[in-house]
Amino acid sequence: MACAGFSIPLQRRKAPAGYLFPARRILFSDQIRGLPVAQRMLTHRTRPDSLRRTLGYAMIAAGALLSLLIVVLLILSTRSQPLAPPKVGAPLGDFTLQNLNGENVSLKNYAGKTVLINIWASWCGPCRAEMPYLEEYYSAHRDQGFTILALNAGESRDTAAAYIEEIGATFPVVLDPRKEVVSQLGVNNYPTSILIGADGVVKAVRIGLLTPELLERTVTPHLSR
Repeated sequence: MACAGFSIPLQRRKAPAGYLFPARRILFSDQIRGLPVAQRMLTHRTRPDSLRRTLGYAMIAAGALLSLLIVVLLILSTRSQPLAPPKVGAPLGDFTLQNLNGENVSLKNYAGKTVLINIWASWCGPCRAEMPYLEEYYSAHRDQGFTILALNAGESRDTAAAYIEEIGATFPVVLDPRKEVVSQLGVNNYPTSILIGADGVVKAVRIGLLTPELLERTVTPHLSR
């Protein structure tokens, strides 16, 4: 059944008296308060409590970023220095070698102590001549935060152990059978001694035999009293 020409009038709902749509309410409020419209709309959009929340989130994010940066810097600062030839006034990089018992020993194990690294070999005449001096000095000053780390270069465990037992040395001994650490330190002559202070900084480098007088003059000033 056709209904052409027939229409139902739509009734438009009227807003209650005094009702204002949101945009008109903003304009109406602006006009009443006598402020520029743009300023009032900006104030309407960024309420003080919302701004405080935004600033709070920004501060939290900045704090987290700062904490992460501090952690990274701490990691980098505690990371071992690469091993290189010793330089007086600079830290010496860490290294790890086995002792005569097959246990790993690192230079960092002696952090806070004055350490005399003595690089030697049993076939070396000057090395053999200075060993009794080193043992005597070590026994006299070991209670002053001092140690000797005798680094054997290029020899087997049995060879090094036999010589140490022969002379009755009591200071720590580590082995570098392939002379990898010795090469990184740039050492080509034996004996070579590297003195490291309690602060981890190289204090002296000596190539050749250390006499009691040289030990007293070179090492003693760096010992704890």
